[in-house]
Amino acid sequence: MITSDSVTRVVRRGRLGRTARFGARWRGKRDGVRDVPHIPLREAPLPPDDERDGVPPPIDPPAPELLITPYVMEVRTGARRATEQLRSALIGREHALLSRLRAESVRVVTQYDVRHDPRPAALARYGHWVGQWRTSVDRCRSHAQAVVDQANQRLACYWDAVHEHHPGLSRLPRRPPGDWLPGRVELDRSWYQPDVWLLADDEGARTATSRALRILERQDTDRVDGRTTR
Repeated sequence: MITSDSVTRVVRRGRLGRTARFGARWRGKRDGVRDVPHIPLREAPLPPDDERDGVPPPIDPPAPELLITPYVMEVRTGARRATEQLRSALIGREHALLSRLRAESVRVVTQYDVRHDPRPAALARYGHWVGQWRTSVDRCRSHAQAVVDQANQRLACYWDAVHEHHPGLSRLPRRPPGDWLPGRVELDRSWYQPDVWLLADDEGARTATSRALRILERQDTDRVDGRTTR
């Protein structure tokens, strides 16, 4: 299981260690022998010329959503907790930048929407800070992806052992489809939308921040050869 204490170590190491692989396979073997997960498995009929007495027909791979075992939930929950802690740590480290961005958002909206007095230099400075924030999220996302990748490595080791020892799943093809990884962990889509995290404040400031970001985006799309078309 990935715990809060091991997040930094997971990111630094980047791959599943021998002990973790052994633990995942041990859990998989234990569950497989115990017929976990216990679900009805649909048999895939053999062609007539391949039928042989006394040999059970193979089975079709069950739907991944039917194979969420306690170990799978443990891995998924641990990975989610670890990535949320990475997010919280990022927001804590960048608190000053976030406060500056939200304050500057109000100034940008005031200049462009209230006073109708565009200030390209001030908007460029605001864009620089937004760029700093996006870069910080990109860097942190690579760490979160390492946590997710390691969780999926654990699941792959686990299911390989289950597949080998489970009385039903052992009748799957020796190599299940490449995308067959029940309980696969995916990184939350908000990691790819760093601006969304800028809006996690009170309603009034959120309106100003989202509006300032739209002004910045419009300014960027209006640029031609490094100059605005205004």
